[in-house]
Amino acid sequence: MNTIKHRAENLNNGGSVTVYYCGYEKCEGGHFWGPAVRNQYLLHYVISGKGTYTVGEETYTLHANECFLIRPGERTYYIADREDPWEYMWVAFDGFDVLEILRRTGLVSQYTTKLENGDEFIRYMHEMIDEFNKGSLFKVMSGFYGAMSVLEESAHGGAYTREHEYVNKAIGYIKSNYGYPIQISDLARHIGIDRTYLYRIFSASESMSPKQYLMQVRINAAKKMLLAGTYTVSETALSCGFSDSASFCGRFKRCTGMTPKEFVADSHKQKSSSNT
Repeated sequence: MNTIKHRAENLNNGGSVTVYYCGYEKCEGGHFWGPAVRNQYLLHYVISGKGTYTVGEETYTLHANECFLIRPGERTYYIADREDPWEYMWVAFDGFDVLEILRRTGLVSQYTTKLENGDEFIRYMHEMIDEFNKGSLFKVMSGFYGAMSVLEESAHGGAYTREHEYVNKAIGYIKSNYGYPIQISDLARHIGIDRTYLYRIFSASESMSPKQYLMQVRINAAKKMLLAGTYTVSETALSCGFSDSASFCGRFKRCTGMTPKEFVADSHKQKSSSNT
């Protein structure tokens, strides 16, 4: 029988990132899961031993201090080595900010990564799992973001360059001011660098331009307000940095393929279907 130390589920905070479940397991040789698909992102960290992970036509062999990511809707299969089975921890998560997290941790375009500081990552994961079982939402998210910060540092070689500092300042400025009619020139002036230079380093780091990132933040914020059900389309538009509801609705449809009203109706329909 497999030894499962922790498996915690169903603590949904409804925020920009939700941790759905997390746990730890020391597998027996040949223990496997799949082939099947997941509904959320699922990140495993291998503490010891080894195993293989298959997604699509690609198969990866993983050892201690390596992570593998499962994306929602993708057919995957993974199995513990029969002679040296792996011991791993995992966390399932999803939300509006997930793509940003994947970009910052180097997992936006790959399925595996190797950690430089496994002990610190394990500490944060244990904290998250333990607090999940207690139902302590903020401590759970503290553990989750701590683990992600270790991944981020590992992805950047354990050190932040001046360019990373500029990008982080740009992201912070956008998140604090997206509700105002800010321009990218304002962003560059705030940081104290040339606009062209900002465009280059931001695009290299985030895989999108500062202008695209600003629009993504505005649209994600608008989605949250619309789903809250307490704000009109006009209030949402003005709160998220759009000059009027017409320009907001046009941009929202170009970004999501739906009007704000269609988005709300579709979200309610999906939620209703998942509860039946």
